[in-house]
Amino acid sequence: AWENQVSRYICGGRQAMLGKIRFHVIFVVDDKQKLVGVVTETDLLKVLMPKYLNSDDALFSIMGEDYFDKRCLECRDMDITEIMSKPILAATASENDTIIKVAAAMLNRKIHAVPVLRDGKVVGIVSRLVLLRYMTKVIKKR
Repeated sequence: AWENQVSRYICGGRQAMLGKIRFHVIFVVDDKQKLVGVVTETDLLKVLMPKYLNSDDALFSIMGEDYFDKRCLECRDMDITEIMSKPILAATASENDTIIKVAAAMLNRKIHAVPVLRDGKVVGIVSRLVLLRYMTKVIKKR
């Protein structure tokens, strides 16, 4: 059995995003720590791009160098609920799940992190990085 090495990182509001991103996702919780949404790196980048442009649009080449910075500043006061995705997740884990079950869920669903829930409340996160660190620890031990 693996020691459940979940990170104790939970975000509940927009300011929690700034300077604390250590995973590919931000799990959004309510006052009772119940999971209400998820914000991915893709969600954050989509907020910065004008809705009328697609990735191969020639307009990108004529936008000023400061456009990205300007959009970042415009978005900084957005509530995280405006950015987060629903349905919430492709997978969740419990504290009793095995490492192989969590790893398989992440691989099969092509996700980078899974929230660990106890009674519907987020109590931690298992990320691919956590799994790789655990794997390294096991290899070095033997």
